[in-house]
Amino acid sequence: MARKILGYIELIWTCDSCGTKNPGAIKSCTSCGAPQPLGVRFEQVDPNTFNFIKDEALIRMARSGPDKHCPYCGTRNLADALTCVQCGGDLTVGATSRPSGDVIEPYPLVGAQGKPQPAGETQPMATRAPMPRKVSLIMILVLLAICAFGIFLLISMRRTDAINATVASTQWERAVIVESYQLVSESDWAANIPADATISSCSLEYRYDSEEPTENSEEICGTPYTVDTGTGVGQVVQDCYYRVYEDYCRYEALDWTVVDTLRLNGTDLNAVWPAANLTDTQRVGQATETYTIWFSAGSRDYNLRTTDYSLYQQAYPGSEWELEVNQLGAVTSARPAD
Repeated sequence: MARKILGYIELIWTCDSCGTKNPGAIKSCTSCGAPQPLGVRFEQVDPNTFNFIKDEALIRMARSGPDKHCPYCGTRNLADALTCVQCGGDLTVGATSRPSGDVIEPYPLVGAQGKPQPAGETQPMATRAPMPRKVSLIMILVLLAICAFGIFLLISMRRTDAINATVASTQWERAVIVESYQLVSESDWAANIPADATISSCSLEYRYDSEEPTENSEEICGTPYTVDTGTGVGQVVQDCYYRVYEDYCRYEALDWTVVDTLRLNGTDLNAVWPAANLTDTQRVGQATETYTIWFSAGSRDYNLRTTDYSLYQQAYPGSEWELEVNQLGAVTSARPAD
């Protein structure tokens, strides 16, 4: 998601020596004068007591990077400082930068005037009651049973037995699709419509999400929150994305479309294709074929459906075959006996 910056707010920190709360930009305690310690955590003040910072100097400070502490006296200095403001020590070697990037706390929604709204005015998030323990256990047991049954099926399908069987009967079916080149009505995204099509109507509809704003996009943002810049100033941001809408149109165009399906079937071993009487604007489309062989093995019957015509032609009624049958009774392979 894209991060949108709403503005900057001044944070506070608590003095370890006397407990005084100090503005984030102040580098030493306003009460006892103790320097801000390296490990101090910045906090967000009451959202009812401040506006966004308008001081350009503070904003530039927040953008310049986290402050650094002098290795000699511990005083906090700006990110671009070369010498310590307190002791004059060299900050180019050994200075420790403050941590930055942590979320201070969820930030209340910002109102129309740019001021944070009191937390009590935001809509509470819906919560779901916890599921009873008994129901959870039952669901776990059901899932385990489903997994066990799936493993059983997989094993049963892989384990096969060799069976000698006799061909009892056969059946074949062949089908041919007839297509006609004619005017059809379709709908699709505008970018996918053929160049020679006639568009009748279009409307903007949601298509995908983007991290960057584009034409006909709607910005969707989450709840604002504050990020510690390591300077005593917090950056108020929102995570946003964009719902992109594009034209979805109805159109008419010449295209091949299915107008008929011709079928033939029989029980002999010599299958034929159905004859198609085509006009000038028609053509033969996809052709399919299915062959079924029924076997008898003692008191049990089996069947094999295949698209292998050469195998089917060997299935003379009364001929002996060797079958591989899995534990579920399905024929996985068949061949004439030697």
